[in-house]
Amino acid sequence: MVETGTIVGDVPPAPTPEARELVAKAAEVVEALHKNNRELHFTRDEDTNRVIIQVRDLEGNVIKTIPPSKALDVLSGGEL
Repeated sequence: MVETGTIVGDVPPAPTPEARELVAKAAEVVEALHKNNRELHFTRDEDTNRVIIQVRDLEGNVIKTIPPSKALDVLSGGEL
């Protein structure tokens, strides 16, 4: 049973201000990438179970693969 305004498990009834800020920042990065004919593509390597992040043009051509060690830096708005 779900009640409005009630925390269910660990999930609050609405995004926290911090979560909203992170989503807004991510949206800005996506918009900036699109303006430059770029997008991020995320996959999981079946053998290593690691996330693979690729920068692609909007036609799907791989421009750069981001090493997993750099992924958090990139996702937080750092340089490639």
